[in-house]
Amino acid sequence: MRAADAGLASGAGGVPRSGGVALIGDPVGHSLSPAMQRAAFDATALAWTYEAVRVTREELPEAWPALAARYAGLNVTIPLKEDVARLVDRRSPAAEATGSVNTVVFARTARAGGLSGDPGDPGVPAGAGGAGGAGESFGDSTDGEGFMAALLRAVPAPPRRAVVLGTGGAARAVAHALAAAGAEVLVAGRNADAGRRLAADLGTGVGFIGADPREALASLGAGDLLANATPVGGVADPAGSPLPEGTPLRPGLVVFDLVYRPRRTALLRRAEAAGCVVVEGVEMLIEQGARSFALWTGREAPLDAMRAAARIALAEPADPPDAGAGTDTRAGTGTSR
Repeated sequence: MRAADAGLASGAGGVPRSGGVALIGDPVGHSLSPAMQRAAFDATALAWTYEAVRVTREELPEAWPALAARYAGLNVTIPLKEDVARLVDRRSPAAEATGSVNTVVFARTARAGGLSGDPGDPGVPAGAGGAGGAGESFGDSTDGEGFMAALLRAVPAPPRRAVVLGTGGAARAVAHALAAAGAEVLVAGRNADAGRRLAADLGTGVGFIGADPREALASLGAGDLLANATPVGGVADPAGSPLPEGTPLRPGLVVFDLVYRPRRTALLRRAEAAGCVVVEGVEMLIEQGARSFALWTGREAPLDAMRAAARIALAEPADPPDAGAGTDTRAGTGTSR
């Protein structure tokens, strides 16, 4: 649904639902998150809801108060992660460091242990304050932890050197997580201003090298990891690749594509043919979603149920990116997160 259709225009009331969570962003028409999170709520016998709400950057400031009043929490996808980081009352260390938020918890009432659903108050379900007005908002970035968890299931140790393609919120989270694990990270992207800000914000261990990923790969020499944190190769252009034709990929290089629909992107197919180790974006989606679930509910996420639901939904045909964008689809066809 669109923000206006969901009653999220300024001044709209709506009845706050203590167990309601929404994915916001633009587009949200082909995301796996609704199917995955609904399966998690079912597996844990929680009568919670999860819906996808299309919110543009222009609509976000006006929609924010009503989102806070209506939902217990949010997932945030492109292009809103950095905007939401500026709107929340408190941020986790990861969100503070990256300037990016993909998970929000709204506390209905003040609690001695911290925010509802915040690790400081793990036993209280998020939104347990009931139908009162919205309280404090807490923003976290689970993308980096989710990325590292998925990566370390595929390889035995963190990389020493990595190239990250992209300069948005997901690229920030991935670069920060890699640098925190001790990697030397080079970021490549077309938005030079955003790339330089990213490198300056993240500091030691992260550099920006410009638009051409071939230059970054050459600078790292025998780099260990290439991570695509751009939407190139997704449903809007499944034949696309973030790497120019002729870019060499050496055998043994780990190639991780955050794009998860299609499951095997053009980049991953090319990397696999070159003898690289490939990691699918759906694995990061599951891991970061599990951490979001724990933040909202204070419960351990049912990973097996989430993985099964995500893979079933991924096997279904995707809607075109703007067809049904902003609709709440029970099959879980939505956008990046």
